[in-house]
Amino acid sequence: MAHSDGRAGSRNEVLCLAAGVADVVAEGLRGLTRRMPGPADVRQELRARGELALRRNGVAPEAHMEVLARQAAARPQDG
Repeated sequence: MAHSDGRAGSRNEVLCLAAGVADVVAEGLRGLTRRMPGPADVRQELRARGELALRRNGVAPEAHMEVLARQAAARPQDG
């Protein structure tokens, strides 16, 4: 179970990073390059921008409890 949580977190991070890149491209790179000196800062900024862009555009990860409830409901009942 912990293994699948890691994959979901990794996918979520990739999604946030991609959305952050799209947001930066949409606004232009000029302001970003002036403010941040290193790659670690760029990655952190892109992730933060991605999270904000996803929230702003209504894309949200599926609720953990909803997933668990569906999985429990799909299991065959013991007799």
